[in-house]
Amino acid sequence: MRKVALIVLLLVTVMTVQAQGKEFESCPLDVIDKGWPTKTIDNVINGSLGIMFESFNRTWPTWMGGAICETMEQGLAKRVLDEETSLVVTVDTKNGYVEIDDGGTDGAYMSACVWNRSNGHKLFAVRIGKPTDPCLEFVCFYDYDAQKKTLTPEPDILKGYRWSDKKTFTQIFYHLPKTGKTLLVDEWGDNGPVQHTFNWDGMKPVYAKTAPLEFNDGGNIEIPVNFKGSTPNIKDFVTALLSGEDSDESLNGLKMSWDLFLNGMKQMPGDDIMVDVQNGYMGYESVDTDSEPKNRLVIECCYWNYADKRHKLVAISNDLFIDGKAVAGQYTGIEFYIYDNATHKMKHVYWTDFGPDIDTPPGAQAVSHSLPRQGKTIVYSYPIPSGKIEKRFTWNGTKFMLETK
Repeated sequence: MRKVALIVLLLVTVMTVQAQGKEFESCPLDVIDKGWPTKTIDNVINGSLGIMFESFNRTWPTWMGGAICETMEQGLAKRVLDEETSLVVTVDTKNGYVEIDDGGTDGAYMSACVWNRSNGHKLFAVRIGKPTDPCLEFVCFYDYDAQKKTLTPEPDILKGYRWSDKKTFTQIFYHLPKTGKTLLVDEWGDNGPVQHTFNWDGMKPVYAKTAPLEFNDGGNIEIPVNFKGSTPNIKDFVTALLSGEDSDESLNGLKMSWDLFLNGMKQMPGDDIMVDVQNGYMGYESVDTDSEPKNRLVIECCYWNYADKRHKLVAISNDLFIDGKAVAGQYTGIEFYIYDNATHKMKHVYWTDFGPDIDTPPGAQAVSHSLPRQGKTIVYSYPIPSGKIEKRFTWNGTKFMLETK
């Protein structure tokens, strides 16, 4: 009965969105991103969270907004749309917050909140994003005027720290406050993630500070590396990286292939895995032959010794290619870990700890990576209209050095 009820609920949601589509064309997220700053929303009868959000969704309709509106209309605080993917709508009217989220899969997501302004107006914010094709996240900020009954866009609300100089591969993720009034913004770039704090001053969030982004309530979890013999090999490092509960979903395919490999079983169609224990290298490739366009996922892992002979640097890269072209996604890039020979544990570290600044070449829209099966050089490849630019970084036992011609 639960499955039947869930199916009916999902059908109702789909029908609701389709019904909206008859009157309002459903908007792609990139269209909303470009259009919201110049479009005032009229006839907003009051400044309640439900009315403002419904007015926003009427102007910029999406399936996520439709699901949130329906949940609020039903007076529910929480509604599970899909148990398998944990797709959940949450409504916290008391704190002025709503969201729809699936816990980190590839689906689009949305949240919204409201602040009371000292001039009697309200500041209303809607966060919208999706992790793939392409990775996109933005926040629409509006001033609500009860006299005019309008939501007026305020695209420069965070002026003074607008990331106007952000590099091509910098990604910004917003955390609207579920409680309180503080806005947090995560910035992921070539030199490691940082978090910006914006405190409420009565009228708007004001930039307060920037600090390295801390994980797991400030702790950098150490990953144990189990091995036999005197020292771990590449199989031990890959197993350790895949064993953590917090490993991201992009590694799910590799996890399955890795289990098949360790048990001496045949790989799934389209998957290939290669392990070179002697040279400390693992390469995994998965080709989706049924997709259109063709998708190819490439994950590599290798490690190098530190000059102090007490540590090792472990790297795992993740690259996605669509029809042979590299694309920038939520999980693409290289992650680094330092392994301690004494504790038999490794922890996450950032490129800024041992690498030079990386400047993206003009015209480059993506980057792919090549970890060495032999040697100590990582290659960053940037496709540009006239061909390709490569940057090579060689490990010297302490840090990476950029090779120059």
